[in-house]
Amino acid sequence: MTAALRPAVAGDLPAIVAIDQGEDGVGLRPMLYAELLSRATAGTALLLVAEELEGIAGFSACSQVLDEATLLALVVASSRRGRGVGAALLAATLKALAGRGARRCLLEVRASNAGALALYEEAGFREDGRRSGYYPGTGDLDREDAVLMSRELE
Repeated sequence: MTAALRPAVAGDLPAIVAIDQGEDGVGLRPMLYAELLSRATAGTALLLVAEELEGIAGFSACSQVLDEATLLALVVASSRRGRGVGAALLAATLKALAGRGARRCLLEVRASNAGALALYEEAGFREDGRRSGYYPGTGDLDREDAVLMSRELE
């Protein structure tokens, strides 16, 4: 991986939103990233980017309350996947959270997202439970489970 990992700045927000919305137009609300960037300055959120020569390749977004953090998003641009950017972002995110006093990190992921599940399991996350039918599915009536995961931070 040749990306530089760093805290996001205001100028990164358009790229973060574009990567988050992706090809399917699904992601967090764009306004949330401006809020997270503001909260990062106050120490209650973390927004990191992976930057390559071509621009922002991916990002991670977390909230933090006392010693517990929640990974809200970890997204790598589809054209830049498979090169270790996600693993590097996740490792940097967990290290930064631990450095900020977080002792535990929580996340949720679609049950069908095998790549993300493997990444999180490799990083030491374990399944805590599921939210049945939490995510909209691909069909009108289909719903998909959210897998709840967590791990302790060092």
